[in-house]
Amino acid sequence: MPESYLIRLIVSAAVAFLLGSIPTSYLLGKYIYGIDPRDVGSGATGATNTARAMGPAAGIVTALADIAKGWLALFVTQHYLVTEQIFGTAKMQWALGAALIAVIAGHAFSPWLRFRGGKGVAVAGGAMLALLAPLFFIELATLIVITLLSGFVGLGSILVALALPVLLAAFPATRSVPLVISGLVAGLFVVWLHRENIARLRAGTENKLSWNKAENKRDTK
Repeated sequence: MPESYLIRLIVSAAVAFLLGSIPTSYLLGKYIYGIDPRDVGSGATGATNTARAMGPAAGIVTALADIAKGWLALFVTQHYLVTEQIFGTAKMQWALGAALIAVIAGHAFSPWLRFRGGKGVAVAGGAMLALLAPLFFIELATLIVITLLSGFVGLGSILVALALPVLLAAFPATRSVPLVISGLVAGLFVVWLHRENIARLRAGTENKLSWNKAENKRDTK
């Protein structure tokens, strides 16, 4: 049983990493828009930079695809690889936590893009949707409100990431040591991926949300 669990834990993390690594933004840019998002704005392949590079429609498609990647990674783990019926609640939750971190890592360090990628917010949101739908909608609403009030998507993303373990601990269905610890690690990971945004926010040089492609040449340091 321990060997079987360890193998399935590794497989679930590997599957999550590979799902996260699918470069939706890059594929959209290459085959539809003729733009490489890595050459625009922050150079990230997440939904925000995709919207800056290719327009809101491409940003929405990328966001939905990234949410789907996060959701699918945890769904496959929970229902097919490390099920509660076979391994028990605690082991399943540790596997879900590993899948959460792995899908963000795959998205941020995609081997198909020479280990570059996005910053994991939408992917983490999809994972929350798989765990407990209200978590996803609370984080989405928080992100939208902070972005609209401040004009900075990065600030909203950072605060939502920091709130992740708190929200997991707030709901009885996700209030467990494996999930809260994994949520803390995942949240800090997403904050670390936003380290350049943090530096620009502190310096007062962070760009506010804009759909004007002419303003989004890759000049962010």
